[in-house]
Amino acid sequence: MTKNIMDSLLAKDSSALVAFKCGQSVKGIIVDSNQSRCLLELEGGVVAIITKREIGGFASEDELAVGTQVEATVIDPENEQGLVILSLRRASQDTAWAELNVIKEESRAIKVKIEEANKGGLMAQYKGLKSFLPVSQLMPLNYPRVEGAEAGEILKKLQVHIGKEFVVKVINVNREEGKIIISEKLANQMQAQDTLKNIQVGDIVEGVVSGVVKFGIFVAFGGVEGLVHVSELEWGHVSDPGRNYKVSDKVEVLIIGKDGGKLSFSIKQLSEDPWLKSIEKYSEGDEVLGKIVRWNDNGVFIEVDKDVQGLFTLNQFGVERGGELVGKIKDGDALSGKILKINIDSHRLELEKIES
Repeated sequence: MTKNIMDSLLAKDSSALVAFKCGQSVKGIIVDSNQSRCLLELEGGVVAIITKREIGGFASEDELAVGTQVEATVIDPENEQGLVILSLRRASQDTAWAELNVIKEESRAIKVKIEEANKGGLMAQYKGLKSFLPVSQLMPLNYPRVEGAEAGEILKKLQVHIGKEFVVKVINVNREEGKIIISEKLANQMQAQDTLKNIQVGDIVEGVVSGVVKFGIFVAFGGVEGLVHVSELEWGHVSDPGRNYKVSDKVEVLIIGKDGGKLSFSIKQLSEDPWLKSIEKYSEGDEVLGKIVRWNDNGVFIEVDKDVQGLFTLNQFGVERGGELVGKIKDGDALSGKILKINIDSHRLELEKIES
């Protein structure tokens, strides 16, 4: 039956046949269709064919039903059988390239689906065309922050995004080189500008942990990101921020610094300093007793109470800064001292040694 249809079409009067060129966009009516190809009748009665490969998922069965008009691109004006070879895939790509140029010029945001990841960024698809989203163009929450920038760890973090949809803007379209560069950061630039305009030091905001590093955690909200330094996480000493925080955790932070787009946050300042409660019973001039817990170039530290330490300067032991204390004191030795100052900033009592 198919052969009869093709023979019938090819037997038509060819006096009015039209010449076609590669790359030309043409319209035709589907006259026969099966799982492997579609036959179309073009202007002047010319017969064309679209193979399964050139349909490429760019049309549904309904869109390829007999009697339907289809627009496609010529990839061969005439094959050995005298048929014009068409491509829906090429036609769709032509449309997509033209559309992306307009989108870039109009600075419009679009949605793309992430399909691959490499150490440099993410590969996305837009209407059959591959585009590249560099790491530097990711929003803070999606940025693969890794200690030491280890390539393997960066790739692992980027692979988490495969299958997701991102809102982006197009920053470069080059069909000759087959390159499309997109930016998630640019698509959210307006939101970030609005956020920075409307916040100030002293504001309390809710955000999401976007990175955990040795020196603190990064928190993102409203298209911007700031750092909670390790010293601003808790009132006590924090050796590993990763113990209590992980990426995507919701946290409340106090804005303590704003320098252009650079933000600094604090979590500990949202609660009362427990050390202040611990030292309420102490006053300058009081005598205290404690055991040595450590010493360094700043001096000798004793534990006066569970959460309270006192500090003796090195010169009180006949040692200059950088000098050796070995043989003069040891851990666990008891020392008495008079409180010279309650240092709230450094969270310690500054002491004068009382000779026994």
